[in-house]
Amino acid sequence: MKQLTHLASFFGLASIAGALELAYPFGDHMVLQREHQIPVWGTAEPQTDVAVSFSGNTVQGKAGADGKWQVNLPAMEANAKPQTIVVNGGGKTVSVDDVLVGDVWYASGQSNMAWKLRQCEGGADAIAKSADEGLRLFNHAGGLHPGSKKYTVDYLKQMSPENYYQTEGWQVSGPQTTSNMSGVAYFFGQKLRDELKVPIGVVNVSVGGTPIEAHIAPKQFKSDRELAPLLKDWWKNPEYPVWCRGRAAHNLTHWFADPKLKGQAPPHPFTPMFLWNAGPERFQPLPIKGVIWYQGESNAGKDGSPGSAVDGTLNKKKFKLLVESWRDGWNQQELPVYYVQLPGLNRKWPVFREMQLQASKEIPHVGMAVTMDVGHPTNVHPNKKQPVGERLALLALDKTYGKELVSEGPIYKRHTIKGDAVYLDFESGAGMKACEGGAIVGFEVAGIDKKFYPATAKVDGEYLVVKSAKVKRPVAVRYAWDNDPVCNLVNAVGLPASPFRTDTWKEVEPSGHLNKKNAAALVVPAKRSNKIRVACIGDSITYGAGIKDRGMTYPAQLQKLLGDKYEVRNFGNSGRGVIKKSKRGRGPRAYLFMKEHKEALAFEPQIVVCNLGINDIMDFDRYGDDFVPDYKELLESYKTLDSYPRVIIWKDLAPLFKGQKFFGDARVGKINEAIGKVAKEMQIETIDMAKPFAGKGAMFPDHIHPNADGAAVIAREVYQMIKQ
Repeated sequence: MKQLTHLASFFGLASIAGALELAYPFGDHMVLQREHQIPVWGTAEPQTDVAVSFSGNTVQGKAGADGKWQVNLPAMEANAKPQTIVVNGGGKTVSVDDVLVGDVWYASGQSNMAWKLRQCEGGADAIAKSADEGLRLFNHAGGLHPGSKKYTVDYLKQMSPENYYQTEGWQVSGPQTTSNMSGVAYFFGQKLRDELKVPIGVVNVSVGGTPIEAHIAPKQFKSDRELAPLLKDWWKNPEYPVWCRGRAAHNLTHWFADPKLKGQAPPHPFTPMFLWNAGPERFQPLPIKGVIWYQGESNAGKDGSPGSAVDGTLNKKKFKLLVESWRDGWNQQELPVYYVQLPGLNRKWPVFREMQLQASKEIPHVGMAVTMDVGHPTNVHPNKKQPVGERLALLALDKTYGKELVSEGPIYKRHTIKGDAVYLDFESGAGMKACEGGAIVGFEVAGIDKKFYPATAKVDGEYLVVKSAKVKRPVAVRYAWDNDPVCNLVNAVGLPASPFRTDTWKEVEPSGHLNKKNAAALVVPAKRSNKIRVACIGDSITYGAGIKDRGMTYPAQLQKLLGDKYEVRNFGNSGRGVIKKSKRGRGPRAYLFMKEHKEALAFEPQIVVCNLGINDIMDFDRYGDDFVPDYKELLESYKTLDSYPRVIIWKDLAPLFKGQKFFGDARVGKINEAIGKVAKEMQIETIDMAKPFAGKGAMFPDHIHPNADGAAVIAREVYQMIKQ
């Protein structure tokens, strides 16, 4: 049978050949599910005898009075050899060519499952390498996409679940066919192919923006007392996801404006049960191996945006009904279901993620792929889809195929409180660590007052010990409990931990400490090398203001002097100082508040060289008493890093020469004295940067900043200090 056309698939037919027709799921290049009896069905002239032959088997059947017929082929082992299904009836013959026997997976959800391979990070390379005769794709696109279009009444009238999806039918994976395929589904199928070496078929029926209600089967939906009322005027029902109602109202503008249609329910993919009727119902009873699912964005918040969270109990019920729908519909009560936990985003999703975690523990034969590390702070469509698809595949390989591999990151199991410390026990927690080295971040603890504070977390044997200096008697722990949290706990194989909380308090609003916008010291560490890491922090002299060639700044020249065994980073920021109350325009001047400070902490340096103080001259008369405590706070944030860095600070400051802007200013002396006090109290090394520039004012063309030659002097002084 030739490749399906848009027209044929639009009407749900696999062939147009007189009265003898095969049902929608059957087409050239398809995959039949191994080790299952295979129903084959279609239509023919009423009372016509029908014979179906495949792989040496021939089965007989007869069309009923309505012309419908079905026969069952026996279960078969996997077979990568292309074969043909031949159907004879009423003097007609229909054949389906290039049919393989293997495993079929059903992929569904909303836009992140629908996200095309060509839109994914690494998509172009994946497409170029996608040729695989053993991977077959059955991709669907909704005929009405819930975007910004207002659809005509005539178009809407002819649309139904039977013709909603458009498809090119089953296709062999290759550069010409994979571009518009779901990226998650493709990477999932590719991973299974690589590991199992059997034919894999992936059916994608995802539609952007769709609520979970549209995917649930009528049996489950109508029998539930909480869901059934949603069937009445769903497009204006206040209990239906408000974003879905708003988008549908826009798409259906012309329908609602037509007085002839008043009171008639409009067709739309957001309609309860619509996508069930358009997808699984038409594919069944053709058996599958399992389901992968990526959805929740439309149900997690009351308005589908940064608004308030939806009750997790109700969403869990809906998800359980969805799983029940699939298992009843395919008559496979242990049908595997693997789904994606929503990643980080600037939306109130912690409660929804918790619901997804709970569901993974309560529903048998399911698994959850954690994606906290591949989200995006503001983009609901993060383009890193390969890890998502491959993590779903790991779950399948482990739980469905019995490969006995680690398929999940650390999952909270239980905890014990001892004094000021909480000992956490995890499933799949062997080899717990920070994802890229450095400190484990993302934990908070609270006492009986329910106020959460950032906490340290360190591995102690099989446990993770969490504590905070601000909570002497902890009663609760939370991990990654924020909209877009900074968190980095993984296990030995690098799979991320799921967010969780040990409390059951009604207060679920995040503290804000872990949010990436607010967290200063809680930054995911950068990738580490075996080199000695040197962080140069400071103001415009460190940055290299006035030096056009960035390779001639003092940190860059220091790198050349130290050689390949060191890694030197420039974290300078012009105009910065120490005093936290000091302002630069309307914003703070203190380096402590700058992103360079956060980045330097994340670098986990083993040596810190700090040049700060001269810019505090502007406010020293007003806030001079704050200089010492503020500088100590800044330096303490480095000294307490797990890398235990050697800290070196400039004292006296440079430049100081006749003609220099602050030469002779008494405040400079006071600042140097204050720096000396800090160094003494904290036992920190100092390096005199005034002495090497005596009589070398020419190296400061603007009387403030050194040129490349001056930067070389600084680099040599720091080099000698480091090498001591």
